[in-house]
Amino acid sequence: MPTAPEMTALVHKMYRHWNDGEMEAFYDMLDEHVKDHNAGEGETGRAGVRAALDTIRGAFPDHRYTVERVVVDAAQNMVAVHLTCTGTQKGDFFGVAPSGKPATWKEIRIAAWNEAGRCTDHWAVGDTMGMLLQLGHLKWPGRASW
Repeated sequence: MPTAPEMTALVHKMYRHWNDGEMEAFYDMLDEHVKDHNAGEGETGRAGVRAALDTIRGAFPDHRYTVERVVVDAAQNMVAVHLTCTGTQKGDFFGVAPSGKPATWKEIRIAAWNEAGRCTDHWAVGDTMGMLLQLGHLKWPGRASW
């Protein structure tokens, strides 16, 4: 199984691939049968995760992750990552029309890794409400703008 430094390096490598638009390299870091514990209906394995992430990439073509911190549980081959995300919504975001506005939000992601250096399980919690407020899709009572 990967060591703590190896898992930290895998996380940085994965998000570097995303930021550089190297999507084939990014998707190759996912196990073929990866379990996305936040997946919608029909989003199973690498192909399902790819479909969902391609939608996000289409909605935010300039989407970038900044890795703020990585916490490793080497005994369980798991990594928690605190991220800052940025992007401008230029496309449909799961049924939400493009706003053309930029947003910055935070996410926490947890991933399990196998001995081949591929992600086998994934969980995510993100500040979607904050993102949607910044994009103008939600209104905060008593506030003219975000």
